[in-house]
Amino acid sequence: MKFKKYLFLFSIIPLIGVSSCSNGNGSTIDPFINNNDSSKVVKSLTKELKALTKEVRKLKLNSRNSSKHLSSDSAEDNMYCTDNMNSSVTRITKGVLPEGYADLDDYQLTSDFRRPGKKFPFSEALTFNDPVTGESVAVRDQNFVPGGSKVSSVWGRDSIRLGGYWVFSHTVGFTTFYSMYPFEANILWIPDGDNFLVIKGCNGVFKVTKDIAAALLKADDSKNSFIRFSTEGTGSAHLSEIGKETVLSWKKVYANWKPAPNIKIEDLGF
Repeated sequence: MKFKKYLFLFSIIPLIGVSSCSNGNGSTIDPFINNNDSSKVVKSLTKELKALTKEVRKLKLNSRNSSKHLSSDSAEDNMYCTDNMNSSVTRITKGVLPEGYADLDDYQLTSDFRRPGKKFPFSEALTFNDPVTGESVAVRDQNFVPGGSKVSSVWGRDSIRLGGYWVFSHTVGFTTFYSMYPFEANILWIPDGDNFLVIKGCNGVFKVTKDIAAALLKADDSKNSFIRFSTEGTGSAHLSEIGKETVLSWKKVYANWKPAPNIKIEDLGF
């Protein structure tokens, strides 16, 4: 910080051209510097004052930036994370299907956790009608070891959800024990031509942006694709395969993509 230097400069300004009154008669005290030196000092002070003004403006700007909310597309703005959430109430308009999806099978979500409804087909673009959140379009995918670990993903127009569970076994004597550990992804890697996108989310939820939609839309549907993901609390980047049927369905889900109005990452939670 340069405040100490600037405060010193302010303290010496009154010493230039000091005047005094004595016995009612005005008299000028000889300046402590000559005219040439005074001119140099004034120029120097003017330069320093300009620098100080610039510094103060910069501090005000930084102060504003430190308190404003960043765009949800920014990696730093991840209010969906539980650690950063505050108690709040948010009113969100129910989802409405955009044009071009009338030909898809429509699934009415009318069964709660007590009565599981019929299983949804995987690797197929579907429309869902949720009694709480409204209509949406998505394709579901799963990658698993029979009787073992599973990676499940839902690729929607507004959000991507990725989670699953790991299954580990260990044998003691003649008995084998199995342990299941559920997980939710918080970082997702998606190929994008000669590049790849690193997407940060929270609790298994990732907001879809125009870059993500474009990358998924142009993916080669003649073969399987791959993604990488990292789970909450670990630094490992697991490689997982996505079937070409799901890749083909991405072209339907993300066709003519537009962002949902006023959607934020914290609005996409369970």
